[in-house]
Amino acid sequence: MLIRLSIKNIRKSIKDYAIYFFTLVLGVCIFYVFNAIEGQSSMLEVSRTKSDSIDQMVWAISSMSIVVSLILGFLIVYANRFLMKKRNREFGIYLILGMKKGDIAKILFGETLLVGAVSLTAGLLLGIGLSQFMSLLVAHMFEADMGRFVFTVSIPAIGKTILYFVIIYVIVILMDTVLIMKTRLIDLLLSKKKNEKVHLKNPVICCIIFVAACIMLGTAYYNVTAGQLDTEAEVMIQILLGIVGTFLVFWSVSGALFQIMKKCSGIYYKRLNSFAFSEIRSQVNTSVAAGTIICLLLFATICILSSAFALKDYKAKQVKKVAGISVSMEKWTTDGKTVRDVLEKSEFDFSAFQDCHEFYTYETREVTMKDLMGSAGEELLKTQQGFEEFLDSEVELIHESDYNRAAELYGYKKVHLGAAGYAVSATTEFSKKYFNKGLKEKVRLTIQGQVLDAAEEKCQETYLMMSYSDQNMGVVIVPDTISFPKASRHASYLLADYSPKYDTKEFRNYMDSDEFRYQKEFTEDELLSVSTQSEIYDESIGSSGVVIFVAIYLGLVFIISGAALLALKELSDAIDGREKYRILQQLGVSEKELGHTLFLQMAVFFAFPLLLAMIHSIFGIQVCIELLSIYDIKAIIPALLICAAMIVGIYGGYFLLSYRGCKRIIITKRIR
Repeated sequence: MLIRLSIKNIRKSIKDYAIYFFTLVLGVCIFYVFNAIEGQSSMLEVSRTKSDSIDQMVWAISSMSIVVSLILGFLIVYANRFLMKKRNREFGIYLILGMKKGDIAKILFGETLLVGAVSLTAGLLLGIGLSQFMSLLVAHMFEADMGRFVFTVSIPAIGKTILYFVIIYVIVILMDTVLIMKTRLIDLLLSKKKNEKVHLKNPVICCIIFVAACIMLGTAYYNVTAGQLDTEAEVMIQILLGIVGTFLVFWSVSGALFQIMKKCSGIYYKRLNSFAFSEIRSQVNTSVAAGTIICLLLFATICILSSAFALKDYKAKQVKKVAGISVSMEKWTTDGKTVRDVLEKSEFDFSAFQDCHEFYTYETREVTMKDLMGSAGEELLKTQQGFEEFLDSEVELIHESDYNRAAELYGYKKVHLGAAGYAVSATTEFSKKYFNKGLKEKVRLTIQGQVLDAAEEKCQETYLMMSYSDQNMGVVIVPDTISFPKASRHASYLLADYSPKYDTKEFRNYMDSDEFRYQKEFTEDELLSVSTQSEIYDESIGSSGVVIFVAIYLGLVFIISGAALLALKELSDAIDGREKYRILQQLGVSEKELGHTLFLQMAVFFAFPLLLAMIHSIFGIQVCIELLSIYDIKAIIPALLICAAMIVGIYGGYFLLSYRGCKRIIITKRIR
């Protein structure tokens, strides 16, 4: 009998709480799809660098799955609270009819078991189908060979999904059982008349706290964008200010806004606006903590997704700038040998190269980092500790002709120094900042008895060795007329493109491999630093892929969680408030007008957390851009459009579904 009752209860509730079941299925589906990447990626034919990136992505997703399971667990437990609240009177009637609390707990166990089985099955089936498209997306992102691709089902991902969700459902069952055992009969029967307590707040206090919250948020916004945050403690203070400020905004906004709206009598008393604003006030007052959490989830989603897509686009553009030739090699000249000497020792076929350029860089105590920075170096010593050794280190020097030949190969602008000029090349933001100060001061250098003046007022943002990240701390370009002794030689370089005959996948893989870089014939002094175009491209694709997939994973879960919480809260409030709407219709209000009023209050309730999250994001994205070293602000615009499309699609979809559900509960089903 109890099993039949459980099935009957599920059938009865499925329409009112379709969003709850839909969210469960969606959660299972997303969890499986992302955890199945490990099994599917093993079929992809990729380079060593990309394979390492995929391994990192799998590890990151596996780690994030723990966080995701906690978020989904919280969502399911929170949603279950509303389901239980709706059925309190039903449980009270069961007790009056002689049913024991233990039997009610068994009914709930049966319902949870059935719902869990259905949601797991549906979610896994949907996930298995979507995971095949995910395989195509992974292959496209990592530019993999799909020759070995076949339809696959990841057994480990299925097992992991079932394990995590079974744990969540067990927690739900235990909480439901404890709740039933502790609840009194009188509370169950009178629950319909006992809505969540709404404490009317003093409007003056609300306005004061609202202003204080805005000041807290404004302080945090200023400090993270324009201020100097030098310690972790200072960063944590800004985060706490943001969280507390958000909470206080939700706590105070209903009273402050309600007071303002009452002053605008033309709007407040128009149609059913007074009723709608009263309902909004009640809803916000009873969901301060939930609203804060949802707002922060949406804020995190916007920052994570926009920053991830912006980083991908920015790095894709940057990699074209930093990988202009096939290969660059560097070797310190401690043993007097050049890159060519070492390659000849290993019997390397130099016909594999074309447009080959070999040169030396030099070092001398006449030019140090401090010398090049001018007064900025002295300032750095006074204000920062631990820079003494760095500022006393020597700077690499290169002849103008060697630099210009490298510039020609890489495709950047040549320099023209004249008879007694010098220029500086650097790519790191730190070096450029301080070297530019020295160049503007017209710092004069004396090298090998020749006095040189700055020929440029800014650093050349160029490099000698290709690198995925900015690593050129500084190179001084000097005229060819300056002659250096052999003892001043610092490093030997070789830059080249592959000849058409050798520009094949197999040869590129060989040049990227440890087999080429760490040959047994090489001594420790003969080891080469090798940077190839293919490896840089692979590293860019791999790192971007890791960031994108983790961002999408977390972003989807955050959006779904926030939207589902709001939707379930609206459904619960619709059940509690249907009597108010019944009275309005008895007073002659049309169904069309009731629908308009319901839409207005739901739109405001959904929009407010999103609006505040968007305001947070204006400043949060700036911090993310700085942390991720994205110096092209235009790269963020397409990312924001993608992020907006995802939020509008999912968040807006939940809003429309919940509106239809609430409208059916309040108007169609309950008032007719």
